[in-house]
Amino acid sequence: MQVKATYHDIWHLAYPIMLGAIAQTILGLTDTAFLARVGEVELGASAIAGVYYFVLVMLGMALSIGSQILMSRKAGEGNRAAIGNIFDHSIIILLSMSVILFAIMHYVTPLLFGRILHSPEIAEASNTFIRYRSFGIFFILPVNCFRAFYTSISTTRYITYSSLVLTVSNIILDYVLIFSKLGFEAQGIAGAAKASSLAEAIACIFLFLLTAFKKDIKSFRLFRFQSISFSTIKQVLIISAPILFQNLLSMGAWFLFFVFIEQLGEHELAISNIVRSAYMVLMTPVWGFSSAANSMVSNLIGQNKPDEIFKLIKKIITLSLLTVAGVFLLNLIDIRFLLRIMTSDQKLIEDCMQPYYVIWCGMLFFSVSMILLNSISGTGKTQVALMIEILNIFIYLSYAYLAAIVFKTKLEVVWYVEVLYWITMGLCAWLYLRSNKWRNTKSLYTQD
Repeated sequence: MQVKATYHDIWHLAYPIMLGAIAQTILGLTDTAFLARVGEVELGASAIAGVYYFVLVMLGMALSIGSQILMSRKAGEGNRAAIGNIFDHSIIILLSMSVILFAIMHYVTPLLFGRILHSPEIAEASNTFIRYRSFGIFFILPVNCFRAFYTSISTTRYITYSSLVLTVSNIILDYVLIFSKLGFEAQGIAGAAKASSLAEAIACIFLFLLTAFKKDIKSFRLFRFQSISFSTIKQVLIISAPILFQNLLSMGAWFLFFVFIEQLGEHELAISNIVRSAYMVLMTPVWGFSSAANSMVSNLIGQNKPDEIFKLIKKIITLSLLTVAGVFLLNLIDIRFLLRIMTSDQKLIEDCMQPYYVIWCGMLFFSVSMILLNSISGTGKTQVALMIEILNIFIYLSYAYLAAIVFKTKLEVVWYVEVLYWITMGLCAWLYLRSNKWRNTKSLYTQD
């Protein structure tokens, strides 16, 4: 369970996480690809509602990341029982949070969409999507807790298995429910939402059964729930709270970004949904490396090896840049390949090209900045990562509002906000890491 700052260990930990991220990305990508063949209203609505759902999921994921930091620290110390205890308490917290988020989606969201969306058709379709998509929250949050556990103990092959289950289930169910197959009636955007929720339920059940019956996992003493320790819950919440607000800000800002674009028109929103889906696919390798950075930095501190952290970060950034460069070179073979997966409308594809070029520019800075920011969280200084996020979200929203609402610029000019955001994010994170103020972290991880 103790990791080393080697390329082998980094890749061994990162690539299954990438596959897990791919599975989550494919949920949105599949919805986009199928709904693009239904209509622009459905395509635009899935952008708004899909990002909105992702915002709420990221709140739960923040608790999973906090748990992962704590479990990785205990893995570095070799304390298996403590890892299982943290996992059990995290499941309790996440299921409780699922109830709250479900209520928000059912009772608050319709009022919100009715007020902030300009098009009544998109508002109605978005509400339909969320109504059925909300049930997935009870399954995707525990799935992320399982992923945090397996990442923290560097046994990530099970993440790969669950990702395959999630991906295959979603593609089959989307095909059946959206397009009227196997005796089901065509359900359009409602079918897309139902398919994604069912796929998340299948993946959750798969992970639970796999974990419960694996002999090599029994030593962690999972699913005991013998007594609730409020000190452990407090510990998880303290380390997770800044990440929660950080995710709320970053994903909430992205949701507002699409609300701003909706003011430009349904066609611009449809374009942006396709670009967003392509962007999420391209981001996937970096999500894997950033999660590895978070876990491995925490693990090294648990081993009392803080001097190896900068060497680790440089190696992760190197792999991240090389991977993005490789994907870029493959993309040059057919620059429109990803876009054609999502729509067969040639005009829509051509209109996507300028924003598509912009996100490739943003990818260069994202592949570095995301590693740096997650490394800060891995040290335990999650409150510092939150402060960096607050500053950059202010810059992000200011630019997006001015470009889309005030000046009503071209769509690609609005999308340049991604480049600005990741440049300023990386600069702030690097300056903090170089200050060495993160070294006093031991007190954050004591456990009763």
